[in-house]
Amino acid sequence: MSEKPVIPTSIETSQKETRRRPAQERSRKRYDAILNAAKSLIAKKGSAQLKIHEIAELAQVTPASIYQYFPSKNAITLALAQHTFDHAFASLTDNLPKAESLEHACLMLQNLIEEHYQIYLNDPALLDIWVSISADKTLQDLDLEDSRRQATLIYNSIKSFLPENQWEKLHQISFLLSHMVGSAIRMALQVSQEEGRGLMNSFKCLLNPSSLNSMLAQKSTQT
Repeated sequence: MSEKPVIPTSIETSQKETRRRPAQERSRKRYDAILNAAKSLIAKKGSAQLKIHEIAELAQVTPASIYQYFPSKNAITLALAQHTFDHAFASLTDNLPKAESLEHACLMLQNLIEEHYQIYLNDPALLDIWVSISADKTLQDLDLEDSRRQATLIYNSIKSFLPENQWEKLHQISFLLSHMVGSAIRMALQVSQEEGRGLMNSFKCLLNPSSLNSMLAQKSTQT
């Protein structure tokens, strides 16, 4: 059976508005100051009210310098979303390949989901950014591609614990669960903290060997 392609450790996007973080230290500091200022303003006002001149004032740069790094407000939101996705993927990369069994891998995934949830719970700007994702095609594509690379990492980390004839279905399930994590966290963040806590606990319970084996055992049906 042929191997699934390994998705690179950084999302390969073709959007013209995506630009790399600058290499020179002075430029990096300015770049980060712009993103931090934008994130602070999003937390206070929401991304819909984001204004370049306000970002410039808070970051202590000129509006013209912002356009050297970000051609639009959408590009700033895109960079903030990318940073969050990369942080979550780095945690997954550092931990999941160390799994010693399917049970251990499921426990690690539960812990990583909890870590990701806590990051969003403690940063009010991130929910607004995710709402922007749901309304913007460029950000939707970024979210979907991030789910694909996470799915491939999950697949490559746990396939050895399962028979080879289940690998193709495992990759499909990994993609589905990866994307469902984001939906579950968004849902939990939009209700009361108590209800959100219950939703996240319920979702994490889905990530266990019994549930995974049940999904793998299901045969596809056509109507």
